[in-house]
Amino acid sequence: MAALDAYKCAIALPDVAFIAMGARHCAGTEMQEMMDYAAAVGGNAAKAQGAKGFVNGASHATSHFFGQPKGTGTMNHATIGYYDSTLLAAQAYRRDHAEKAFIVLNDYFGKEITDAIEVCKAFPAEADSGELGFRLDTNGARYLEGLDNDKSHDVIRKFAPHMMTEHWNDKQLKTLYGEGVSIAAIFAFREALDQAGFPNVKIFGSSGFNPEKCDMMAKAKAPLDGVGTGSYIPKDFHATYATADIISYDSDYRIKVGREYLIKERLAKGNLPKI
Repeated sequence: MAALDAYKCAIALPDVAFIAMGARHCAGTEMQEMMDYAAAVGGNAAKAQGAKGFVNGASHATSHFFGQPKGTGTMNHATIGYYDSTLLAAQAYRRDHAEKAFIVLNDYFGKEITDAIEVCKAFPAEADSGELGFRLDTNGARYLEGLDNDKSHDVIRKFAPHMMTEHWNDKQLKTLYGEGVSIAAIFAFREALDQAGFPNVKIFGSSGFNPEKCDMMAKAKAPLDGVGTGSYIPKDFHATYATADIISYDSDYRIKVGREYLIKERLAKGNLPKI
C-alpha cells in the first residue's frame, strides 16, 4: 500500500522531485526501511512512466534504496530555534553544510515571506542561480504570512480560477484555500518571491503531501519544484506520528509558530520546569 501511495504521489506531480521524509513516522529502523523501500519502489514505477519520482530519502540508512550514497533533506526547525533567527540559521547552515542542497525552512516565526526575502537578499548569487530554495512547512493551524480565508480565495481566483468551478470535499477545500501549506499559500509565496526580484528561487512543499493532496496540487498546477513527504505511508501507521520538536534552548523555551501548545501543555502538567 505504501508503494502504491508513493507511486500515486509521484505520478500526480511528474515534474516534481520527491524526498522520502517518513522516518519520523516509523517505530524503529525496520519500519523505516520498509517505508523507504516502498517509496523507492513506487517512485521507480513512476519514473518508468516519465516522472521524476522519489530521488532520495532523509536518512543515510536507507539512501541506497534510491541509488544514493547518503540521504538528503533540508535545514531543520531546531537550527532556527537555536539561532533564534531564520537568517542566522541559514547563514550557519550554508557555512557548515556547503555540500548539501541549500533549502531553508521559513515558517518558524510565522513570517514565511518576510524571512525568505531577507535570506534571498543575503544570498543574491544563490538566489539568482536557483541554488537557493525554501521548504514551506506552515503549521496546519495557521495561514501563510499575509493570508487569511478571504485572501486565499483571491489568490486562487487569480492564479487557478478553474479550481473554483469544481465541487470539492472538506479536505480538498483545505488543500485549496485553508491553513497550512495550501495551494493558495504556494501561489502567494511564488508571487511574493517574483515581485521581490527572486524568480529563480525554488519552492519545496511539505506537510501532508499524500496522494490526494498531490492530486489537488497537480490539478491547480501549483508552482512546486520539490516535495518532502512521509504521508505516502498508509493511514494504519499514523499511530506512530511524531514531530520530535526541540523546545528548550538553554534558559528559554522556543518552538515554531502554531505549536506553542506543546510547551503550554507540558508546563501545565508540570513536565517542564518553569523558567
